[in-house]
Amino acid sequence: MIVREQESHTSFNPTLSVRSSRWSAIAQRTIYFGHQSVGSDVCTGIQELALDYAVPINVVQTREPERVAGPAFVSFLAGRHRDYASKNASILRLLESPTRVRNPVVLLKYCYGDIRSDQESTMLFNAYRDTVETIQFEHPDVALVHTTIPLTTVESGFKGRTLRYLGRATRREEAVARHRYNELLRAEFGGVEPIFDIAQVQATSRDGTISAFTSDGGRIETLAADNTSDGTRLNPACRRAAAGVLLDVLSAVIES
Repeated sequence: MIVREQESHTSFNPTLSVRSSRWSAIAQRTIYFGHQSVGSDVCTGIQELALDYAVPINVVQTREPERVAGPAFVSFLAGRHRDYASKNASILRLLESPTRVRNPVVLLKYCYGDIRSDQESTMLFNAYRDTVETIQFEHPDVALVHTTIPLTTVESGFKGRTLRYLGRATRREEAVARHRYNELLRAEFGGVEPIFDIAQVQATSRDGTISAFTSDGGRIETLAADNTSDGTRLNPACRRAAAGVLLDVLSAVIES
């Protein structure tokens, strides 16, 4: 996790200097970040870190990303909630615009609410992979960064069993579906193409342990309780941690 650094004006801070130098390249490019809800927390974290590390990253929140001249970190709401097809279409529509910048970095982050069953996990991943193939074929100037789906906290095992007994859906079942999607994405792109693994950041508690439960012999990552105040959104420490990981990924993509 990223711990807030206190900038000193009287002494040299090597960590601050190295990170500021690495992230400075991001300020020279345009990044399109399509998202909903939790993505806004990440954007806030980027603004905070940019201020702390004196990196001139221009974070722009807009409904018309294709009109931003750049360079900038362009944040926009992609599609509609619980409608991943509209999110895919939103990204493709942006890239087809004649006014969008050339050679952008692009991220599409789905929402925790986009998946609630194993069947949806596979459907969403197949649709995302098709979208990626379309982008790579039709827009070769685009650098893609893949993104895992954010997590939520879950109810206790006892409450989960009670809800299932009553025939009601549980957060644990939804967590299994999200984990399934994230594992598909990691298996497809891990070690080959860049991934912003926000789920891993969310699951990592401040003491370094991973928040998870066991289902069918597998470990299912969940949002650590000390990373959120409401079970879904990121608290200040976690949003800065997620933002730091994203900036590290983006700087590696831009430098490659």
